[in-house]
Amino acid sequence: MLKATIIKKIKEKCKSEGINLSNVRINGLADKIDARVDNEDDIDGEIDNLDAVISFRELAALDDAKRNADKLAAEKKDRESKDNGNDADEDDDKPSDKDKTKPKADEDMPSWAKSLIESNNALKAELTTLKAGGLAQTRRQQLEGKLKDAPEKFKARILRDFDRLKIDSDEDFTNYLADIEQDVADEIQAQADAGLGDQPVSGIGTVKKLKDDEVSSEMKELLAERKQATEATKTTA
Repeated sequence: MLKATIIKKIKEKCKSEGINLSNVRINGLADKIDARVDNEDDIDGEIDNLDAVISFRELAALDDAKRNADKLAAEKKDRESKDNGNDADEDDDKPSDKDKTKPKADEDMPSWAKSLIESNNALKAELTTLKAGGLAQTRRQQLEGKLKDAPEKFKARILRDFDRLKIDSDEDFTNYLADIEQDVADEIQAQADAGLGDQPVSGIGTVKKLKDDEVSSEMKELLAERKQATEATKTTA
């Protein structure tokens, strides 16, 4: 388990950049990174990647807003407790009158606190959007890693097709990556057998010009094979 090391490195990064993340927030970030890394050498890179997708500084602003709101709520509760105790000593027969004179929570909260809470809600909505976009970007980066040794034309075609695909589950994406990795190996071997390196001849690694909304025939065949395999698995289950 690398979580303890991940937490330590997140804290070191935040301290060096003057970011004040709560322990709850750090623990949540560590869980996300722990699920992605298998060795300690990859931790720093994953922390930087996550910071780029969901800014640690913005998360710290959310944490500060929550801490301030919690502090105000606690102070208000203490004041009300004291007021209720005094009122009970003076007149136990008029609870309805006390209820009428109680200030509402939003009226008792300073305007700057209201602004912080509104900003907090807006940032939460923005983070939800960023997370969705970040997932697609992270998957594309993984795909680019699998394609790093592939011929340039082959790589461009696969990336273009990927940008048009919709892959919902992590399991489907893992299977997709495995298929692409095998296709890359086959493509490299085919060009090596032809003695061309990155210069394909007719019928080997050539790329047909596609329309903007068109998926290559190779990708269609790959998706069809995956669909058949999935249906076969469901049938035998």
